Amino acid sequence: MKRIGCGLGLVLLLLAAASALAGIVTAAQRVPGPISLGWLWFQIHGNSLVGFQALIEKGVSPAAWPPIQSLLTWPLWLVLGVPGVLLALCCLRLRRPDRAAS
Repeated sequence: MKRIGCGLGLVLLLLAAASALAGIVTAAQRVPGPISLGWLWFQIHGNSLVGFQALIEKGVSPAAWPPIQSLLTWPLWLVLGVPGVLLALCCLRLRRPDRAAS
């Protein structure tokens, strides 16, 4: 289980770095705004994003959509980087030898 968490953390950090680099390149080309999670999702499959919104509003609660919509507007590097860093830190803590057991 530790290896899955470490591997997932590494993948998320690599994707966050790639999206930050893509954001820098698009900013250099004078394209307005950072790359967001919602923009990427819409570019990959826009209909599923609309369907997800309908699922949340009808299946959970209409009040649940605005916080999710806010998350979708955050920069992609931030959305991927924070969980990646947290998983990486958890893996580092798990690998440390326990000094109390010595």
